[in-house]
Amino acid sequence: MKYRFSPKTSDSFFLDISCRREPFENRERPPQSCIRPKEENDEAKKAKGTVLIVTAFLFLAFTTLALGLIYLSQVFLQIGGYEKNSSRLEYCSENGIKEAFHELAAAFGSAPSPAVLSEERCRDLLDDARSGGNRLLEEAARLRFPLQVQGQEEKMAWRSRTECRLGKVVDRDGFSLAAFGLPVEAEGRLKSLPIRRPASLQVRAEVLAGRIPLSAVPFLLDKPLSPEERREFLEENEITMVPSSREILAPQTSFADEPLIPESALPFLNRALDIEIFRPQDMTAAKLRSVLGLPESQDPVPEGVYLIRNDLGLAGIYVQGDVQEMIAAVEGSYQVLSFRLDADVWTLKYSPAESRTSFLSPQGEETFNLVPLGMIIISGKVLSLGGGIVEPGGEVRLVTDREVPSLLPGIKLTLVASGEITITSHLIQQGLSWQDGIPYVKSEQSQLVIFSTGRDLWTEAAVQGGVVIAAEAPQELKVQASLTAGGAGFEIKGSGKTLQVFGSIQATDYRASGSRLLLTPWAPGPDSEEPALGPQTALPVLFIARFGASEWKEY
Repeated sequence: MKYRFSPKTSDSFFLDISCRREPFENRERPPQSCIRPKEENDEAKKAKGTVLIVTAFLFLAFTTLALGLIYLSQVFLQIGGYEKNSSRLEYCSENGIKEAFHELAAAFGSAPSPAVLSEERCRDLLDDARSGGNRLLEEAARLRFPLQVQGQEEKMAWRSRTECRLGKVVDRDGFSLAAFGLPVEAEGRLKSLPIRRPASLQVRAEVLAGRIPLSAVPFLLDKPLSPEERREFLEENEITMVPSSREILAPQTSFADEPLIPESALPFLNRALDIEIFRPQDMTAAKLRSVLGLPESQDPVPEGVYLIRNDLGLAGIYVQGDVQEMIAAVEGSYQVLSFRLDADVWTLKYSPAESRTSFLSPQGEETFNLVPLGMIIISGKVLSLGGGIVEPGGEVRLVTDREVPSLLPGIKLTLVASGEITITSHLIQQGLSWQDGIPYVKSEQSQLVIFSTGRDLWTEAAVQGGVVIAAEAPQELKVQASLTAGGAGFEIKGSGKTLQVFGSIQATDYRASGSRLLLTPWAPGPDSEEPALGPQTALPVLFIARFGASEWKEY
C-alpha cells in the first residue's frame, strides 16, 4: 500500500490512500522470527489460564483462612468471656460461703465459754435438744437460726443461708454432749447475667452442757476478775496456746465468774475405794480400815499404800500420808508406779495387755491375773512427782537430766491428792515426739489427770493444796497431763523456765514467776463410753467443745 500526499491551497495537506493492490509476490514479508507457530500460541494461552486459576485459588484459600481466623477469634473471645463469667460466679458463691463461715466463727469464738447455767435452765435446754431443738447451740453461740448473710461488690452479688440441725445427744454422768450440723447454702450471681452459681459447706459444732469434765477447758482461771484485771493477767503472764491442726478456732484463756473447780473428792473416793457414801464425813475410821483390808478398830489408818480389793477383783489405790517421792516408769508392757513414804517403798506394776499385776510392799509381793483401776487417792502431799526408769535390779529411779517415757501408751491414770503436788521431772508417754513445739503421738494416747483439791479428803477442811513446778525441775519441762489445782492454785517456781503442757490447766490462781507456758490443748472425746477420769465443774455450764468444717461443694 502506498501513501500519497497532495498539496492544498493552504499549508495543510491530506493523506490520499490509493487502493491499488500490489502483486502478492511484491508484498513485504514480516521477519521469520516474528512468526509463531500455532502450538506455541496455544501453550501461552494455557499458561495464562493456569496462573489465573492458581491466583484465584490462593485468593480463595487466604480469604477462607482469614474468615476462619476471624471466626475462631470470636469463638475464643466468647469462650474467654464464659470462663471469666464462670470464674466470677465461683468467686461470688465462694464469698457467700466465706462470709457465712466468718459470721459463725466470730460468734463461736467470742461467746463466753464456759457459761454458767442454773440447774433449771440447763435441764430445759437439754430437754429441747433431746426433742430435736437447737436452743442449746443458739444460747451457747448467741445466734439465731436460720442465719442469713448477703453482700455485693461492683457487679457481683452473693447470699447464704445457714440452717441448724441436731445430729445426736449423748448423755454422760452429770453432763451431755450435743452434736449439730450447720449446712451452709450459698449462691452467687452477676448482675448482667441471669445465671446463679450455688455452693454448700458442711459445718459441725459440739456443745457440752451440765457438769462437764474440766479437762475440756484448755486453760481456766477459776477466779473472779474484772475485764481490766483479765487484760492485766494476760499481759503479765506469757501463756501461748498451740492450736491443734484439727481445730479452726484458736484455744483461749477462760475466766470463771463463779467457782467451777470442785472442793470435794467424793466421786473419786467412791470409785477408788469401791464404796457408796453421800458425804465424806460419813466414813468412819473403822469402815475405812475395813475397806483397806485392815483389822477392825477405831484407830487411825497407818501410813502406807493400799491396793483395794473387792469381790470383782481390784479397785484403786489409797495412800495414807505424805509421799516423799512418786515415780512413773515403763518396763516392757508394764506400767510401773513407785511410792516412797519415809524409808518404805511400794511398787505397783501392771500390764493391761497381759492382764497381770504385781504389788510389792514392805510386807512382800502379791500377784494377780487382772489389773487395777487407774485411780490413785492420796490423803496428804506429794513432795516429788516425775518420770523415771526401772534399774536392772528392780529399783525405780527418778530421772531429771533427760526426757524418759514414763506413761504406757493408752494408759489411764487419775491422781487425786488432798495436799500440794510438786512436779520435779518430765511426765510423757512412750512414743510421744515434739516437732517445732507441737506434740505428736503415733500410738494410742495416754490420759493422766493430776488433781489437788486443797481440802482434807474426809473432813473437807482447807489444807495447803495446789500444783507446783519445782524450782529444781528441768528448765525445759514437758508434762502430758490435765492439771487441776485447787487450794493455792498453780505455780511455777524458779525463773526462766519453759513449761510445755500437752493437756489442760485449771487453777484457782496462776503464778509463773516470769516463766513461759506453752499449752497444746488435748482432752479425750466426751462421747466416750468411759466415765470422766478427772474432776467435773462444780456448777452446770455451757461449753463449745468443737467447731469446724467438714465438706465444701461447688456445683
